[in-house]
Amino acid sequence: MTYNSAGVKPGHLNMGRVIRSLSHVTDQSRKMTYHRPPIFGKDDYGVETTTQSTSEIILPDLPVLMRPALTKSYRLERAGANIIGAAMVYTENLKTIKGVANFDQDNNTDFNEIEGWDRFIDVDRSIFKIPTDVSSSAWTGTDWTFDSDGEKITSTHSGTGVGSFTYTATGTNTLEADRITFKVKAVGSEPRLVNFQLNHGTAGAAYTLTYTPSSSLTIPSGAWLTLDLPFKMGVEGTTGPDSRTDNVSGSSVYKVGTRYSIDVVAGASFDFESDFRTFTMTTSGAEATQVIYIKGLDYNKTISWHVHSLREYHSDYMVFNCVRVKGKRDSRRRSYA
Repeated sequence: MTYNSAGVKPGHLNMGRVIRSLSHVTDQSRKMTYHRPPIFGKDDYGVETTTQSTSEIILPDLPVLMRPALTKSYRLERAGANIIGAAMVYTENLKTIKGVANFDQDNNTDFNEIEGWDRFIDVDRSIFKIPTDVSSSAWTGTDWTFDSDGEKITSTHSGTGVGSFTYTATGTNTLEADRITFKVKAVGSEPRLVNFQLNHGTAGAAYTLTYTPSSSLTIPSGAWLTLDLPFKMGVEGTTGPDSRTDNVSGSSVYKVGTRYSIDVVAGASFDFESDFRTFTMTTSGAEATQVIYIKGLDYNKTISWHVHSLREYHSDYMVFNCVRVKGKRDSRRRSYA
């Protein structure tokens, strides 16, 4: 790792500055999503039960520097072809991490430190970007108008109460994606995020995946709120391998350290293999006008780096040894779909 000595004092390494500086010259320095699966209780014999004791923690935008030792190894096993790998992940020191809004102990008492088998969720590649960089007739909605500054869409609702707006595309392949992410914020009042929906294949509720947050989740008027949610991923506590909800049944959004549950319901005919058609967001607010910004609306294919060990622990930074396990190859998934 090379860094301009003008910004570092002898004997001291400002990892935050290193990550920010290297982000301009290498994609190994970037932001990942920290994830800890839910923790379940135990019975009198120490056997894990189905009762959830602690909800999952999923906190996006953690600055890291990744040094892959082995990014992909295609290994054939009895259960199929798995992609495995190993990497070192550098983070800022724990005190600095706890100063980040969602990790702050004053707001999020469930997070204490990064532990073994916690995950760093990294974007392998973007599969499809829903355009927010230009004004487009593809964005529509009753009583809504749309504008863009080249990066974000500005959606303005002239009516009162509940309003929905939609982006419509021709059939677009998203088979490889496993997460959906975007950033949203409001102006002035903070409207409630009622839900957002992904429609695939054919129009209608039966072909729609609906993400519904708890009723108190409002869109902030200050900092951007990042939503980073599974598009197809197994979740603890689902109803069985033959159920559609075994792919996605729920997740979480953290806003300033507070968790808001997200219910995810697939229509009876929804199929992850079908092409993307529409994205619809529904909001509500008492104000006569709602102004909502959206950017970074992506279907992503991700890599989950599981923490295997803490390699180095310093007052300035930490280094984690991580391993990757990433299921079947895309070519096999397409062939057997």
